[in-house]
Amino acid sequence: MSKTVNLPMSYRIKVFYRFLLVFGMGFACMAYLSLGLIGIFLLTLDKAEAIYLAAFIAILFYVIFVIVGFCVQSLLKLTGLSIVLCALFFFVTHMVGYA
Repeated sequence: MSKTVNLPMSYRIKVFYRFLLVFGMGFACMAYLSLGLIGIFLLTLDKAEAIYLAAFIAILFYVIFVIVGFCVQSLLKLTGLSIVLCALFFFVTHMVGYA
């Protein structure tokens, strides 16, 4: 007799949604954040330094976003946080005019 537990389908869907939300929206937020930071850093730094610093900060943001995404219990709060952050970084990117 097998000792594995059959997980309900709703739990599997929630876990799959959390993976998509954390990794997919986290990547989109990281991309918009790096574009916005490049536009801001180009005002004071050279191009290579601005790109390097923006990429480094965006990767750190992505790592923290993934860790926090799996610590938040509520999927509704996680969805709201992801959408708000992505929209904020999108508008910052377009305000800076880099994209």
